[in-house]
Amino acid sequence: MNYCAECGFKLEGEFKFCPNCGSKIYSENTSSVNTESESVDLVVCKNCGEKNPKENSECFSCGVSLSGGRNKRQGKPKQGMKKNDRKKSASENFSNDKNVIKEEKVLDNKKILIISSAIVVVFIFALVASGVFDSGVNENVSQLSDQTPNSSVNLANLEEITQLENKINANPDDLESILHLGHLQQDAGLSEKAIINYKKYLTKFPENADARVDMAICYYNLGDYTTAISEIETAIKYQPKHQIAYLNLGIVNLAAKNIEASKAWFKKTAELDPNTEAGKRAQELLSSH
Repeated sequence: MNYCAECGFKLEGEFKFCPNCGSKIYSENTSSVNTESESVDLVVCKNCGEKNPKENSECFSCGVSLSGGRNKRQGKPKQGMKKNDRKKSASENFSNDKNVIKEEKVLDNKKILIISSAIVVVFIFALVASGVFDSGVNENVSQLSDQTPNSSVNLANLEEITQLENKINANPDDLESILHLGHLQQDAGLSEKAIINYKKYLTKFPENADARVDMAICYYNLGDYTTAISEIETAIKYQPKHQIAYLNLGIVNLAAKNIEASKAWFKKTAELDPNTEAGKRAQELLSSH
């Protein structure tokens, strides 16, 4: 049975290098001295079996006193000490690796949070810019602009319009769908088709001021100011405090060059409530025109 001369590891088998520390192993066959001279010139350690020069007082492998007993500085065999050192080093490396991984995860989480926050901010800004959070006077009624009517067709709603038309063909008495179709056609710039559906709905519900004002806007977009004014005035008879109807009536009269009539309707709009969007717009138009 041999022991590594470097670390004292017990060698069970033939090795050229110590499996523990990697030191080269010298067999007895390659020794430069014979057994007889070794017994004379070398002292075998009783603790680890290491051969030491006879002048050594302690085994250079395990530190045990060659004269008997353990040396004071020896606590554990060197093999054990090295194993502990390796375990400690491995544990420290593993701990450091875990810390690095945790730190990388924290950084990744921070990056994800920053990116997510940026996306949310951009989304909210887009909603604000599009007017989603604006509080309209009446969400079901369109408000005219005092600019030239826009007759271009909005293609975004055409697919939904087609689906709704198919639904109405299957159920012609579905008045709510008919009204919704009129709104979509108005938004898409299909004013003539929208007027047809508004009329179908108003035949059953003539008192619906919102639908009548929306139909009047279609006439306005087609340049038929006389009919638009008549329909809005009818809506006001059904709903005397319909502020957007007053504002739209002022805008249509302004487009028709009825300046004094438009002023009167704008004043009436502001008198109903000067703090609403419609009231503020009426005051601006009064000042600018």
